[in-house]
Amino acid sequence: MSNLKTRREFLKSTGKVAAGVAAYSVLNPVIGALSEGKAEHPFPYVKLDPAKAEERAYNSFFTKGGCCAAVADALIGELADVVGSPFDGIPIDLFRIGAAGYFNGSLCGSLGGAVHAIGLVCPIDDAKKLMNDLFAWYRKAEFPYYQPKDMELEKTVSNSINCMESVGKFMEANELKMGDEPRLERCACLSADVARKTVELLNEHFGL
Repeated sequence: MSNLKTRREFLKSTGKVAAGVAAYSVLNPVIGALSEGKAEHPFPYVKLDPAKAEERAYNSFFTKGGCCAAVADALIGELADVVGSPFDGIPIDLFRIGAAGYFNGSLCGSLGGAVHAIGLVCPIDDAKKLMNDLFAWYRKAEFPYYQPKDMELEKTVSNSINCMESVGKFMEANELKMGDEPRLERCACLSADVARKTVELLNEHFGL
């Protein structure tokens, strides 16, 4: 499968959404919650269970609308369940816009969900450091690690944080198309991997 063919298939399958619109759609409800005085930034963080986040992200990939919402649910959704306000004022559905690299094959949506969760609980300088650590790990990770269905998916290294390169290399290595079940399974597993890693980074950062 050529890179050109992969890209054409990807864009045909996902369509295109302007990056600026995507970013605004993701951030606007969060900004609105802050402006209404519901809480001061950063939001309070409590220790989360990496294994629980991993499992929740995997399941949420199929029930919440893709990778970005899956990771957001595993982090922000879990904090909403444990802490309540202000996390419970953030609708997880807004993160559906991050699926398929914000429907452009750009930043992997799982990272988008993770970064927004980090940004909610950390001051900007700390958030940038954790984001860079997460991105560096993602580029070199052999995804997917988490494989609950034992499908023996061939692991690939993206050397990129972009969805196009990440999923494209996997599809090429496994001779798959975007709509194939193993491709969907892989991205669900990758979402689980990213959620787990993000929780590990946050727990370590806060000394928990």
